[in-house]
Amino acid sequence: MPTTTQRPKEVGDLRLATVCVNATDMDRAADFWSAALGYQRPERIGPDDQFAKLEDPEGTGPTVLLQRAQDIPSVPTPVHLDLYTSDRDGHIERLLKLGAARAEDWPYPERHDFVVLRDTEGNASSA
Repeated sequence: MPTTTQRPKEVGDLRLATVCVNATDMDRAADFWSAALGYQRPERIGPDDQFAKLEDPEGTGPTVLLQRAQDIPSVPTPVHLDLYTSDRDGHIERLLKLGAARAEDWPYPERHDFVVLRDTEGNASSA
């Protein structure tokens, strides 16, 4: 019988609620991530809006918060998304069609079982 684990008492109700993604083109990033994850995007993102919130329509996943940035670092970024799926190759192809690009310059370890893609803004995610 599987055992259930519980969070340490001191963690309380602390949980991951939001993943922030830098974007130089807020609409392009919103289109990409909402299509990639099936999230709902704001109908309008104004030219002066600093943030745009993408939400899981089922309410089970964390919010993706797009944050307007002047540029995106080209070296491995401080934050990235690890995406898990039972159909990695199928989703890689789907994300490439949505505008993602393979991170050919990524410093892969000698042995790895993941692929790094960059979103439309150059942010990294691995599958």
